[in-house]
Amino acid sequence: MLAAACEVDRHRGEELRHAVQRSLLEGRAERPSLRARLAAASLRVARRERHSMTSYACRLPDGKIGRTAVVLVDGEWALVCQVA
Repeated sequence: MLAAACEVDRHRGEELRHAVQRSLLEGRAERPSLRARLAAASLRVARRERHSMTSYACRLPDGKIGRTAVVLVDGEWALVCQVA
């Protein structure tokens, strides 16, 4: 009798524990490895710098001629003058 009671107590709440564990495992977001994320970030930065330059000339504060670039500043696109 005691063994049967211990067995019942051991399995009490088992379905709930399994359901909680499944929900925790399903909630995890899959994401690329750190190496892949760093490679993607470096490519994004390199492309952004090359892609954003336009063919329009502009005057830098020191008087030299630069090129107009389109950059994302605080969620808005802005035209800035950069060294060519």
